[in-house]
Amino acid sequence: MHGIIEMVDVEVTLGTYQALRGITLSFPAGKSTVIMGQSGCGKSTLLKVAAGLTPPDTGKILFQGHDIHHLSERGLRAMRRTNGFVFQDGALWENKTLFENLALPLEFAQPELGVADVRRRVARSLEKVGLEESMNDRPAALSGGEKKIASFLRALITEPTLVFLDEPTLSIDHEMSEKINQMIRDLKARGATIIAVTHDPVLTATLADRLVIMDAGHVLESGEFDEVKMTRNPRVRSILAQVLGEIAAYDTDLLTLLDGGPDGGPN
Repeated sequence: MHGIIEMVDVEVTLGTYQALRGITLSFPAGKSTVIMGQSGCGKSTLLKVAAGLTPPDTGKILFQGHDIHHLSERGLRAMRRTNGFVFQDGALWENKTLFENLALPLEFAQPELGVADVRRRVARSLEKVGLEESMNDRPAALSGGEKKIASFLRALITEPTLVFLDEPTLSIDHEMSEKINQMIRDLKARGATIIAVTHDPVLTATLADRLVIMDAGHVLESGEFDEVKMTRNPRVRSILAQVLGEIAAYDTDLLTLLDGGPDGGPN
């Protein structure tokens, strides 16, 4: 299957630890893919490599068929204009105001925009989540949830068609989590391609068209949500049970799987 992003035999070593081992994956355009696995299995590394933020030691990352690490400056700018990345820790520029954090991606990806257009786009984005009065504040003045939302707004400010999400609802309260979940639902309804790392069971239930299950730098299984969740692989079933067990009430098929497999008996 050809995808908007393809990873071909990717290996990544961080220090003495091999984070990714022979990863070959395709992420179809217009689909939402959720990457799961225990802490330290390589999920966030895979996400950053797929986005072109971390270069692989070996292998290729293709964006619309082109190796992203051999793109021209013009090609790289075009790719960045269509992509957005939400970091797990927000990763806002601490020495810049909230306005400047959201304006910089616009100024880089769309240099043809005038100052008034940039200000209007940023103001409209902040107004949607009630942060317009914090426009001139630096990140240190924001709560953890507000930083997470600001990071999300920064990723979406260029209206990308491909968005990478690294634990977008981790360590924030219910109100902020719901705001982010709604923005993700809107993004999905728009037909954007979403690649997400998350342990949020509600977000997984509402977002995932496809699942990628990882363990110790390997991809154990990947495919359509309905296919992967019915796997007989005991390791994959264990990971699914940990993350998706909480949403069994949303899905009777999943409840059957967790109770003993699709035939109702032990596997």
